[in-house]
Amino acid sequence: MTSRERVLTAMRRRQPDRPPFDLSFGFSTAQLQAFRTRTGADDPCDYFGADTRMVWPGPTRLTTDFSDYLGPLPPGTTIDEWGLAHVPTSSAERDHAHLEGFRHPMLHLESAAAADAYPLPDIDAAYRYEPVREEIARIHRRNLAAMAMLECTVFERAWYLRSMERLLLDFTDGSAFATTLLDRITDLRVAQAQHYARCGADVIAYGDDVGTQRGMLMSVRMWRTWLRPRLARAIAAAREIRPDVLIFYHSDGDVSAIIPDLIEIGVDILNPVQPECMDPAALKRNFGDRLAFWGTIGTQSTLPFGSPDDVRREVRLRIETVGVGGGLFLAPTHVIEPEVPFENIAAFVDAVRDEYA
Repeated sequence: MTSRERVLTAMRRRQPDRPPFDLSFGFSTAQLQAFRTRTGADDPCDYFGADTRMVWPGPTRLTTDFSDYLGPLPPGTTIDEWGLAHVPTSSAERDHAHLEGFRHPMLHLESAAAADAYPLPDIDAAYRYEPVREEIARIHRRNLAAMAMLECTVFERAWYLRSMERLLLDFTDGSAFATTLLDRITDLRVAQAQHYARCGADVIAYGDDVGTQRGMLMSVRMWRTWLRPRLARAIAAAREIRPDVLIFYHSDGDVSAIIPDLIEIGVDILNPVQPECMDPAALKRNFGDRLAFWGTIGTQSTLPFGSPDDVRREVRLRIETVGVGGGLFLAPTHVIEPEVPFENIAAFVDAVRDEYA
């Protein structure tokens, strides 16, 4: 099988020649530097022979001024196209980018009118998908699968702008501000999903972190009220263009409580299936006839703290339990952080291949 055939077969819950794999979330900066020094190669996906490549929209032509929303900022701050200020911290400088600071541009806004007036980016603009179409064609010529990213689809993008505390209070209050903000973001995601479907993406990846390692970050009722209908709308938009496109959903943590909902609204693939808080084999038993699983190799446990033999055993266990009959895509469950030994990364890739040598 080619890589693309392998991904499509496995994620449609049929048995491939071997489970596909990739390094979905990439390497931390320090890991990438160490990889390049050690191997002389530039791209870990090419070096290790991963089965997929990711695509994102092309760059914006807008030059929006967010200074009225952000005020004075410390040196070294960068502002993304949504207006979120990324503030450097000592933790981020130590290559833990998830610990950078945020300045939320919508933190002090109050009315629905203010939410409606805020300058969102033009990720719905057709010009941003011309390079996406070309990149997907290049990926397909290499017989790889193309995964198009709508990361931080609605909830995460909204709380980045508003702050998590304020947004959850908005949800609790039934705020018109939150309704306006989430609907505007969803409108953009609908257009983005349709562009990706027209461009020929094999997998469209949606995602919002709504889980903690002890369960849902919010009540299931709150998720169903505020997030499920908007996620469903964005998924349906892609399926209107390409009914057979694969729908991938990412949330860290334990989201077992909403898996039936995700299946109902059209999710085909659950990611990352953290083994520290979700049992991949149990999920396969309970949902494997309707859902595929992407990830399952722990980046909080086995990869940083196990031996190469531990990594190989974990890969073998996933193949023997989750991989039977298809439906398994092996990948680390998050960014490969500085603590992960190179030998464990190599053991992960070798174990996937060795099981089918």
